[in-house]
Amino acid sequence: MPLKPDTRPVSKQVLSGLRISGVLIGVAAISLVFLRFIPVHPIEASYHLRHGTSIEVGSYRFPVPKQWYVAGHSANDVVLADLNSGDVVNVRTNSRPSASTLPAWGALISRPPRDGKTKTLGRRELQVGGETILCIERNFDTKAVRLYPIECRSENGLEVSFLPYVFSANDHDQAFYSLLQQVQKL
Repeated sequence: MPLKPDTRPVSKQVLSGLRISGVLIGVAAISLVFLRFIPVHPIEASYHLRHGTSIEVGSYRFPVPKQWYVAGHSANDVVLADLNSGDVVNVRTNSRPSASTLPAWGALISRPPRDGKTKTLGRRELQVGGETILCIERNFDTKAVRLYPIECRSENGLEVSFLPYVFSANDHDQAFYSLLQQVQKL
């Protein structure tokens, strides 16, 4: 089928081309705006493709969910960062047993410091992989920000610290405890 020449005046043809170009530019601009809100984490994808959804720390297998990134790793410790919320989890293991018992450690950590900026909010005991893990929830209040760190320890040498993102409230603790419940003893 042969193409027919456009019989409209040149000014109308140019206006038509400008309209089409304007629509295409508008669609591209709107697409760019909406694409900014779609979370894409190339770091996250590359880690999970190479290592899967868990990492071994000492004699434990610790979960690494999709939105988490392994920021630092050695045989006995790992630092995990949540790419969506900014929360950080530090996992350490000691090869030798702790010098203090779990109740003694809990009492030491729960003791308020003299400056009064840190308060203990609560204690939780979890059963993970057949062992008891004691977690101490705290509130560290400076004039600028409030932090809600959680420190956990087992008698067999597992230490887990959770530090929520600075500007988040203390509502991220359930995600942390869910993560902690998935730990496996090797």
